[in-house]
Amino acid sequence: RFGLVAPAQTPAGVDTFELLINVNASNGGRYVEASQMLSVDVASSIYGNLTATDTREGIFEGVPRDAGRVETFLVRNDGNVPLTGELLGTVVDKNGVESTGWEVSLSPSSVTELAVGESVEVLVTLTPGDDVERGSSTFYLNLTTESVLISSIQRTASVEISTGSTGLFNVLPPAVSASLVSVLLVLGVVLARRMKRSGELDKDDPGVVAPNAHERPDTDGERREKALDLGTSIDDLTSGEVSDKEIAEAIMQSMDLPKMPAAVPQGLPPSGMPPKATVPKGLPPLGMPPKPVVPSVPAPSPTPVPAPAVQQGPPLPPSGLPAGWTMEQWRHYGHEWLRRQG
Repeated sequence: RFGLVAPAQTPAGVDTFELLINVNASNGGRYVEASQMLSVDVASSIYGNLTATDTREGIFEGVPRDAGRVETFLVRNDGNVPLTGELLGTVVDKNGVESTGWEVSLSPSSVTELAVGESVEVLVTLTPGDDVERGSSTFYLNLTTESVLISSIQRTASVEISTGSTGLFNVLPPAVSASLVSVLLVLGVVLARRMKRSGELDKDDPGVVAPNAHERPDTDGERREKALDLGTSIDDLTSGEVSDKEIAEAIMQSMDLPKMPAAVPQGLPPSGMPPKATVPKGLPPLGMPPKPVVPSVPAPSPTPVPAPAVQQGPPLPPSGLPAGWTMEQWRHYGHEWLRRQG
């Protein structure tokens, strides 16, 4: 089987073309060659060619809501008989469902008895409604004759990004706007980095160094270390070492020591005799006082009281007086020291 398409606008007729078919074949060393001349008839055909005067694909992208957009299409009769047909425009969303929010206007909406090779201009006005959502849709312009589709053309359609704005991004297509925004973002980042570098202070610049700072240059973190330095007081408290004075004070606090005798008052007693007693008023009673009774047994002679011995303290250890102790401390606290030493 083979197919043949006649050139556009070829007149209808019988034996309009002749087709020569040549066959060359081989099989097992046998060769066959044959040819056949065929006569081709051209039947009457209706065909209308649809083209856009603006060859861009995005002529219906970013259509404003308030004004719409008008584009011109050409209908040319490429058949071999006069063309009569209807023009129909429709917008279909990405799911293939016809969108009712778009208003499509065609002028003219039909062609009548268009001669072979002739063409006619059709103005297509596409206006989106308020309920049309953003996103790409597809516009179809169809040419039908007696409900049979003869020709079709399609273009991408979309609504404008913003309403009531005549700025640059509203005029440009979405793809161009997105590219422009990306370029502006990259330029902004580069400019910000350069401004940041230009604003950095040079550590070697003498104009930003404090007076007399060259005598003792500050290193990073030195001021923070000084602020957090608590000195050596904590180390002294947690060193673990106990001095002799601390040992003596601890022993004194743990012992029940006798009370020290009262100190002798300084200085001499006041001079002079004590004041005389006051003579009582009145006369003494009558008579003589009774005579004292003399005991018959002589009173025993008083026993002499030995003088108190001076406390000399406990014997010293073989190693002598402990380090840091005085003799007075040994007399009072030596017993406790010997007891603790075993």
